[in-house]
Amino acid sequence: MSGKTFQSAEVHAPMLLALLARHRSRSLSRRRILHSLPFTLAAVFVFSPAIDTFCFAESMSFDEAVKSMKAKNETLMASQDDINQRQAEQKAAKGLRGPKAELDFKYTFLDDPVKVSLGPLELEVQKKSYAKGKVTVTQPIYAGGRIRAANRAASAGTAEAVAQKAVTENQLVAELARRYYGLCLARCNEEVQAQKLDTMKKHTSRAKRLMDEGIVARVEYLNADVAQANAETDLAAAKRDISIISEGLSNILVSPEPVDPTSSLFMAAALEPCETFQSYVDANHPILKVLAAKHDMAHQGVKVEEADRKPTVYAFGIHELVTSDLTMMDPKWAVGVGVQYTLFDGFRAKNKATAARSVETKVQHLTQKAARDLKSLVLKRYQEMEKAREQFESYDRTLELAKENLRVRAHAFEEGMATSLEVIDATLSLSRAQLGRLKAAFDFDDAMFQLLEASGQTGSYAEYLANTTGVGEG
Repeated sequence: MSGKTFQSAEVHAPMLLALLARHRSRSLSRRRILHSLPFTLAAVFVFSPAIDTFCFAESMSFDEAVKSMKAKNETLMASQDDINQRQAEQKAAKGLRGPKAELDFKYTFLDDPVKVSLGPLELEVQKKSYAKGKVTVTQPIYAGGRIRAANRAASAGTAEAVAQKAVTENQLVAELARRYYGLCLARCNEEVQAQKLDTMKKHTSRAKRLMDEGIVARVEYLNADVAQANAETDLAAAKRDISIISEGLSNILVSPEPVDPTSSLFMAAALEPCETFQSYVDANHPILKVLAAKHDMAHQGVKVEEADRKPTVYAFGIHELVTSDLTMMDPKWAVGVGVQYTLFDGFRAKNKATAARSVETKVQHLTQKAARDLKSLVLKRYQEMEKAREQFESYDRTLELAKENLRVRAHAFEEGMATSLEVIDATLSLSRAQLGRLKAAFDFDDAMFQLLEASGQTGSYAEYLANTTGVGEG
């Protein structure tokens, strides 16, 4: 792909959590305050050294993003080029069944004419310089199965290229979903950080007023002021995270401008059982189709090697184009049938056939392992998705408590019955609950697309998205 190259590797949970939990600790008067920082997904991408203020330019739903990627992504274009190449090779293999015509023309100079002595007579049979031109046509009659095997192998090669493009497309759609909904998460994080900053500003103003009225000590105001400064830093970091993640999304979409996602994070009702997704693997997984095509090519390779131990029969015809320079021994035309057979080659053909059978068996074993690995991956993705659903539901219940706790603490502080730290802690608890809920929604979205990829169902993503509910910052 053009532009900066971005890794599509899986982000492991420990690494992601380490980045998302960049809590800036501040040692205040009586206890430490843990500040919730943005859930940045920048671990997926390569960091750009210069990050400017981000401006959205092109609104795009996820479905529109998929269509745009399929139309412009160079990796998919290269996959199509591979299909075109295999299709051309398939057409070339069909030509092996037809006749082959060859033109041979040459002009020759001799040191002396060729003469034959017949007693007292001397007859010139070949001039000192002469031209010869002929057309030779050969038509295969029997090739021991080589031609049929070559055509079937070429057809399998086309099937492999088509299946490999489907594999690449599924991988890119899953990666696009991670970046697209990662940007949705980053934008929601910015909104949460902005809300937190607004709450901190109000609390700082309230603490300043109460300090001036002599109701609270100066340390209460200082606690609020530091917390506001930290919130300002968190908001600035959230804006930078958006810029970083947006670059990754623009890259996979081959878009010169930033993209504004119009689809939101989502949650879906219960999907089919895990066993159903595992059954999709055997039925329609493109990776298994790739291996099936490779197995077919390996099988045809065995046929080709076995054909080397059989005779080749062909018909031929020759027609001389330049008859004026023909000798009395040269015919103007000739037709016939030829047979070619190797009597002994040092067991070369036999051993090559044995090697080809080993390749066929190897592909068969790899296919069995791939099917088993894919079903295990389906189970893993399914459990990750359900785990994210449970976390989302847990944070959903916590959110109401966090909101009520902040309201009570803020009112108590106004009455002089609570400390500034209690209000700050309540504010941070609310933002943690909001961000935890959003992060769980993103984990669900990411796991669902990974599940669809693992089960070979990525092409049906629109049907699953149709039964989802959008998730906001709460």
